[in-house]
Amino acid sequence: MIPGFYMNLKKTSFLILISFFPVFVFRSNLNLIEIIFTISIFIFPAILINFILISRKNINPKILNFYLALIIVYGIDSNLGLWNGVIQPFKYQLIEFFTVIYYPGIFLLLILIFLIFTLLVLTDKKFINVISIFLITIFVFNFFDQTKSFKKIKDYEKISNTKYDTTDVVVVFDEMSGLNSLSSETKEGIEFDEIAIKLFKKYNFEYYSDIYSISGNSVTSLSALLNLTDTEDIRIEVAKASKNYFYEYSLEKSLLFEKFQNISIYQNIHFDYCNFENITKCKTYNPFNQKIYLKGYKDSYLTKIISLWKLNGSISSALIWRTLREIRIIDSNLEPEGHKTSFNDFFINLEKDIYSKNFDFIFAHTLVPHRPYGFDKECNYDGSLTLRNMFYSVDEHIDQHNIERKCVFYFLDNFLNNLEEKGYLDNINLTILSDHGSRITREDNSLLSVIYANREKQSKFKEIKKKEYSQNIFLEKYN
Repeated sequence: MIPGFYMNLKKTSFLILISFFPVFVFRSNLNLIEIIFTISIFIFPAILINFILISRKNINPKILNFYLALIIVYGIDSNLGLWNGVIQPFKYQLIEFFTVIYYPGIFLLLILIFLIFTLLVLTDKKFINVISIFLITIFVFNFFDQTKSFKKIKDYEKISNTKYDTTDVVVVFDEMSGLNSLSSETKEGIEFDEIAIKLFKKYNFEYYSDIYSISGNSVTSLSALLNLTDTEDIRIEVAKASKNYFYEYSLEKSLLFEKFQNISIYQNIHFDYCNFENITKCKTYNPFNQKIYLKGYKDSYLTKIISLWKLNGSISSALIWRTLREIRIIDSNLEPEGHKTSFNDFFINLEKDIYSKNFDFIFAHTLVPHRPYGFDKECNYDGSLTLRNMFYSVDEHIDQHNIERKCVFYFLDNFLNNLEEKGYLDNINLTILSDHGSRITREDNSLLSVIYANREKQSKFKEIKKKEYSQNIFLEKYN
């Protein structure tokens, strides 16, 4: 038997409390019942197991040391967020080496468990006192830290009494290949081109059938687009790493935005555009807020809680989040999956802004049809499609990408039809485009081929076959 701390039920229970307590619930917009229930499912099972184990007599010291090592490593991971702090910053390098991003996370936990276990064996209760103080310190810091609070996600609207007869609307679909791209070389791809052209004809778009982005990277592509240039180097000047936990990059300058007075932005957490005074409405995709979801999405309390837990950045949460998705108990409402789950809601919100006439410019960047995939052939949501995309063959990628492209145009058609029926279609100047291609291969017809179409009140249906960069066409429109 191990004396002292090891056999003290109160001390081990306290260790579990500061390790397993779901601090993230106090940074979320959960109601009181949800908070209490979440704390209960995180704490009570662990406390019960601890009571059963510690109350036993003649416990094998190695088993007990291993048990304590598990608790300590879980506490370190939960309070420090090792996934976002150690794994995520090196995501692409780790994927290249391990293929599956979760493997290095598992290895890191195993290494930490081994180290803690070894120290417990060698130092007896001396180390447990030191590590307990460390856990208390990071727990207290984590409890009061508001870096990961839902309030840090930009979501605001400033009331304006100005009304506009015409609104410019730009909608960017992420990772969507264009007409005559690699994805359009198959039977399903040809069908997509026909669907797209039919929509362009129905609503009198001018569209480009052979157009490319200057870059296969979203930040580079859109930095140039929003600063009316075709120079990739502009990214260095105008896009900076964001200091906000929820965003990766921040747009610091936009020559396009300077041309308008009241702007509405729909953005994702990859690229923050809402840094200018004339942006009077900013709506970031927000996993904390309830949305109208597509048929097929597992809209459950467990989906919500596990997703919010994962958002707080621990390896443990990432592994459980992925496991529960694999066995189809939950879906994810995080990015980029969440953009597909609420894609129809995205268009509903755009419609409301157009009907309000409060804005002279609306810019929307949605992570649809960006991988991972999510639409079935009926354009319902299927969470199983978000899994194991990396193991797809090129042909499988192309087939599913074409399903996704068709669904984009299905929802786009509904959006345009609603505007037309309510007499608002001619009140907007609409440009739809993609930031870059599907990136299924590194060839230009996959990496850089994009959708680009423009519609104004006086527009007539027209195909423009000229090979051009989308950034050049865009700057010609707004210069």
